[in-house]
Amino acid sequence: MTSVHGALRNLLLQDSSVADLISDRIYPLRLPLDCQMPAISIHKISNPIDHVTGFATPRYQFSCWSGTYAQVQQLSDAVIECLNRYKGVADGNPIKQIAYLDSHDAIEDGSGIFHIPIDFKIIHMR
Repeated sequence: MTSVHGALRNLLLQDSSVADLISDRIYPLRLPLDCQMPAISIHKISNPIDHVTGFATPRYQFSCWSGTYAQVQQLSDAVIECLNRYKGVADGNPIKQIAYLDSHDAIEDGSGIFHIPIDFKIIHMR
Protein backbone atom coordinates (compact mmCIF):
# COMPACT_ATOMS: atom_id res chain seq x y z
CA MET A 1 0.00 0.00 0.00
CA THR A 2 1.28 3.44 -0.97
CA SER A 3 1.07 6.33 1.50
CA VAL A 4 -1.93 8.66 1.23
CA HIS A 5 0.44 11.32 -0.10
CA GLY A 6 1.63 8.93 -2.84
CA ALA A 7 -1.92 7.84 -3.60
CA LEU A 8 -3.01 11.47 -4.09
CA ARG A 9 -0.07 12.05 -6.44
CA ASN A 10 -1.02 8.94 -8.41
CA LEU A 11 -4.67 10.03 -8.67
CA LEU A 12 -3.51 13.25 -10.32
CA LEU A 13 -1.06 11.47 -12.65
CA GLN A 14 -3.78 9.03 -13.75
CA ASP A 15 -6.09 11.88 -14.72
CA SER A 16 -5.52 12.77 -18.38
CA SER A 17 -6.57 16.43 -17.93
CA VAL A 18 -3.86 16.89 -15.29
CA ALA A 19 -1.18 14.65 -16.83
CA ASP A 20 -1.55 16.28 -20.26
CA LEU A 21 -0.52 19.58 -18.65
CA ILE A 22 2.23 18.50 -16.25
CA SER A 23 3.46 15.10 -17.45
CA ASP A 24 4.90 13.78 -14.16
CA ARG A 25 5.96 17.11 -12.62
CA ILE A 26 4.46 16.72 -9.13
CA TYR A 27 6.86 17.41 -6.27
CA PRO A 28 6.73 17.25 -2.46
CA LEU A 29 6.70 20.62 -0.63
CA ARG A 30 8.36 22.82 -3.27
CA LEU A 31 9.47 22.86 -6.87
CA PRO A 32 13.07 22.04 -7.77
CA LEU A 33 15.24 24.84 -9.12
CA ASP A 34 14.77 25.41 -12.86
CA CYS A 35 11.61 23.30 -12.85
CA GLN A 36 9.76 23.10 -16.15
CA MET A 37 6.27 24.63 -15.97
CA PRO A 38 3.47 23.94 -15.43
CA ALA A 39 3.97 21.84 -12.31
CA ILE A 40 2.36 20.95 -8.98
CA SER A 41 3.79 20.82 -5.46
CA ILE A 42 2.01 18.96 -2.64
CA HIS A 43 2.22 19.96 1.01
CA LYS A 44 0.47 18.34 3.99
CA ILE A 45 -0.80 21.22 6.15
CA SER A 46 -2.24 19.26 9.09
CA ASN A 47 -3.08 15.67 10.06
CA PRO A 48 -5.85 15.39 12.68
CA ILE A 49 -6.74 11.83 13.67
CA ASP A 50 -9.89 10.62 15.42
CA HIS A 51 -8.61 7.78 17.58
CA VAL A 52 -12.13 6.55 18.33
CA THR A 53 -13.27 6.06 14.71
CA GLY A 54 -9.86 5.50 13.12
CA PHE A 55 -10.41 8.24 10.56
CA ALA A 56 -7.69 10.71 9.65
CA THR A 57 -8.65 14.07 8.14
CA PRO A 58 -5.44 15.63 6.87
CA ARG A 59 -5.51 18.92 5.00
CA TYR A 60 -3.35 19.02 1.88
CA GLN A 61 -2.37 21.95 -0.28
CA PHE A 62 -1.84 21.30 -3.99
CA SER A 63 -0.01 24.28 -5.44
CA CYS A 64 -0.37 24.79 -9.19
CA TRP A 65 2.44 26.74 -10.90
CA SER A 66 2.79 28.14 -14.42
CA GLY A 67 4.35 30.95 -16.40
CA THR A 68 0.93 32.04 -17.70
CA TYR A 69 -2.26 32.90 -15.86
CA ALA A 70 -4.45 31.02 -18.35
CA GLN A 71 -2.45 27.83 -17.93
CA VAL A 72 -2.36 27.95 -14.12
CA GLN A 73 -6.15 28.44 -14.15
CA GLN A 74 -6.55 25.45 -16.47
CA LEU A 75 -4.34 23.31 -14.23
CA SER A 76 -6.12 24.32 -11.02
CA ASP A 77 -9.50 23.56 -12.60
CA ALA A 78 -8.22 20.11 -13.64
CA VAL A 79 -6.89 19.38 -10.13
CA ILE A 80 -10.18 20.39 -8.49
CA GLU A 81 -12.18 18.35 -11.02
CA CYS A 82 -9.96 15.31 -10.43
CA LEU A 83 -9.90 15.32 -6.62
CA ASN A 84 -13.07 17.02 -5.38
CA ARG A 85 -15.63 14.51 -4.07
CA TYR A 86 -13.40 11.52 -4.88
CA LYS A 87 -14.44 8.38 -2.99
CA GLY A 88 -12.82 4.99 -3.32
CA VAL A 89 -9.64 3.03 -2.75
CA ALA A 90 -6.52 4.77 -4.03
CA ASP A 91 -3.40 2.60 -4.06
CA GLY A 92 -4.77 0.53 -1.17
CA ASN A 93 -5.92 3.57 0.85
CA PRO A 94 -9.65 3.60 1.64
CA ILE A 95 -10.68 7.21 1.06
CA LYS A 96 -14.12 8.14 2.35
CA GLN A 97 -14.05 11.50 0.57
CA ILE A 98 -11.82 14.30 -0.68
CA ALA A 99 -13.37 17.72 -0.14
CA TYR A 100 -12.29 20.96 -1.84
CA LEU A 101 -11.89 23.71 0.78
CA ASP A 102 -10.43 26.85 -0.80
CA SER A 103 -8.05 28.38 -3.35
CA HIS A 104 -6.81 31.78 -4.42
CA ASP A 105 -4.77 33.40 -7.19
CA ALA A 106 -1.21 34.59 -6.59
CA ILE A 107 1.89 35.66 -8.47
CA GLU A 108 5.39 35.17 -7.12
CA ASP A 109 7.25 38.47 -6.81
CA GLY A 110 10.40 38.63 -8.87
CA SER A 111 9.84 35.48 -10.92
CA GLY A 112 6.44 36.36 -12.39
CA ILE A 113 5.31 32.75 -11.94
CA PHE A 114 1.57 32.35 -11.38
CA HIS A 115 0.56 30.25 -8.38
CA ILE A 116 -2.78 28.87 -7.24
CA PRO A 117 -2.69 26.98 -3.92
CA ILE A 118 -5.69 24.67 -3.52
CA ASP A 119 -6.65 23.21 -0.13
CA PHE A 120 -8.42 19.86 0.25
CA LYS A 121 -9.51 17.81 3.26
CA ILE A 122 -8.82 14.09 2.81
CA ILE A 123 -11.03 11.81 4.92
CA HIS A 124 -9.59 8.30 5.09
CA MET A 125 -9.20 5.25 7.31
CA ARG A 126 -5.83 4.83 8.98
